[in-house]
Parts: sequence; structure tokens; C-alpha cells
Amino acid sequence: MHLTRRLRRTRRGMSNIVSALLMIVAAGIIGTFLVVWANSSFAFQSAQITNQTASRINLVKESFVVEDVWFYSSSGNKMSVTIRNTGDLAITISKIYVNNTSVWSTGQVISRGSVVTIPPIAVSSTVGHVQNVWVQTQRGTNIHQDWNY
Repeated sequence: MHLTRRLRRTRRGMSNIVSALLMIVAAGIIGTFLVVWANSSFAFQSAQITNQTASRINLVKESFVVEDVWFYSSSGNKMSVTIRNTGDLAITISKIYVNNTSVWSTGQVISRGSVVTIPPIAVSSTVGHVQNVWVQTQRGTNIHQDWNY
């Protein structure tokens, strides 16, 4: 009987030690997962902020001027647009609108310091009226100007 009491006490002590070890291991595993998750989350957010900042910096460096707009009524209501890139980056003209109607969306790359004339574009406009011409780049820079036809 004395021997069985001794074994029971020994087992009780072992169960306390084993449960304490299991708790320590579980806490260590949970802590490791939390550290890994936090590192990956912060790395993703850092990359996202870096991309947004670079995009905004490029938008600030982008600059262009609509130098001239010609309207041709003799050849069936067409217009040409001359654009000068005055910024530090090459730009891509993505759309041209006349009176809030998209009239051109082919895409034209203009290198730094260059001037490009967009070939004649068919428009529906009336001679003698002011036309609102809106030029938009791929990065989102917009220029609105009014021109007489």
C-alpha cells in the first residue's frame, strides 16, 4: 500500500510538470506565429505605402502643356491637338475629350521635352462655338482648356 501511494504522488507531480511544459510550448508556438504574422503584415503595408508614394511622386513630376488645337471644318469637322511634355518623365496621353465626350483613346507616348501633334480626330462641333478640350494622361493628370472653333 505504501508503494502505491508513492506511485500516485509521483504521477501527480509528472502531470503538473507535463501540463506546465505543454503550456510553455503552446505559448511559444502562438508567440512565434504572432511574430511571423506581424512581420509579413508590416512588410506588405510597407510595400504598399512605397508603391503609393512612388506613384504620387511620378504624378507630381508629370507636366505637359496643350500648345494648340486646330479645328478643320473643310475636311468634315476634325481637330488636331499639339502637346508638349514639360515634365521630368515620359507621359502617355490616354484620352482626349471634347465637350465631355471622349473623341480619342489610342494612347500616345511623349518623351521628356518632346512635342507631339495628335493626328486629325473626328469631332461633332459647331463653328463659332467655344469647345472644351480635356486631355488626360495614363497617370491621371488632366488639363481642361477652352478653344474657339
